[in-house]
Amino acid sequence: MESDLTHLVEQLKHEDNEVRIQACQSLKDSGYSEAIEPLKLMLEDKNKWVRRHATETLLTLTSVEDIIDQLIHLLDDTDPWVRRYACESLAQSADPKSIQPLISRLTDQDYHVRLTACRALTKFGTQDDVDSVIDLLQDENQWIRRQACSTLGHWKSEMAGERLIQILSDESAHVRSAACQALAAIQDTQAVSTLIMLLNDEDISVRTCAIEVLTKIGDASAVEPVIEKLDDESSSVRLAACRAMTVFSDTRACDALLNCLNDDSYLTRQYACRALVESGNDQVAEALVEKLDDEMAEVRSVACQSLLKLQYHQAINPISALLQDEDVFVRRSACKSILNLGEKESLLPLGRLADEEDWWIRQYVFEAMAKLRNPQAVEPLITMLSMEEDHLHQKIEDALIDIQNRVDDEETKNKIKETLNPSETSGIVTGGDPNTSQ
Repeated sequence: MESDLTHLVEQLKHEDNEVRIQACQSLKDSGYSEAIEPLKLMLEDKNKWVRRHATETLLTLTSVEDIIDQLIHLLDDTDPWVRRYACESLAQSADPKSIQPLISRLTDQDYHVRLTACRALTKFGTQDDVDSVIDLLQDENQWIRRQACSTLGHWKSEMAGERLIQILSDESAHVRSAACQALAAIQDTQAVSTLIMLLNDEDISVRTCAIEVLTKIGDASAVEPVIEKLDDESSSVRLAACRAMTVFSDTRACDALLNCLNDDSYLTRQYACRALVESGNDQVAEALVEKLDDEMAEVRSVACQSLLKLQYHQAINPISALLQDEDVFVRRSACKSILNLGEKESLLPLGRLADEEDWWIRQYVFEAMAKLRNPQAVEPLITMLSMEEDHLHQKIEDALIDIQNRVDDEETKNKIKETLNPSETSGIVTGGDPNTSQ
């Protein structure tokens, strides 16, 4: 095997380009460290295809850090593919000496190289020299302008704020969206008025992105324009607006959010439930109760949680019906809501879930039975004890003992005693009356 690898290294010197290329390809992923130095020499080969394959193979045999100088040198290669591959490879290294060479490629004549170099720079922290990236906002290629926005956003470059605001009017929707996202990272409040205008952009992704950015910036002047988007023709825009209202919490959104409870998108209905907790009025609670019957489990669960936050005690009965729901998260939400909303008489139905597989449900059941602490709580607690609940075992025993000390019912006392001390109870039954056994 080693002789074969040695032969391949020798073929790297062959006069035929195809032979050298084949040798490079064969050495790829071979793990043969003796090939590293000869392959480095191939980076100067007169044939661009040899240089390409030598670069690829080297990166399978050694780390970027070990050949970083060679990769930086390849940024000036005559072949654009080699320059692009060198940019991609340098992005894998955190070595700061790669930064300036990469910046120099932002003016490369090949747009793929400019794009790759700009993308590679996102792997490094904020740079003082951002002008070269800002200049790319005027590049003729939309994908480069888009990547320049992303890189400036990654750097959180406040110097770029004004130029990013200007590019919000770019002809490309992809660029406008990327500029929105960059301004969100920068948190530039000067962009608010322009972002509000983008809420009426013809492109759905731009409108959606504008809502998300305005939500992150959190300027109060954006609230009313965002509320208007709750009835946008696009489902993704309506969803973004509902999400925004979970943050803005404005009662002016109440009527529109109530309409969103019947949206075709279950995600919009879900976020509308959440938003109404903070933005609602007296109509909200009853509307949320209706959502306990929603076809989607996620909506039923969130409606249940929202009613708990509203402390709407009148919802106990419909919430109790969810204890038999097919979805475990709905049952979990119902348990938590009943535990925190209901009076003691409302806690008893939770006992039916004592043998649930879900850890959280069993936890809620225990808390409910411990709160109930009457003979009706005994059977559920005994059931949970038999399930070897290690984290609750001692607490369950303590609760049973407390019930035993509280009640006058002998049957209940004996049941608890038999559960906690089975050997002692067994001895009494089998031994009989000592005065009559002789």
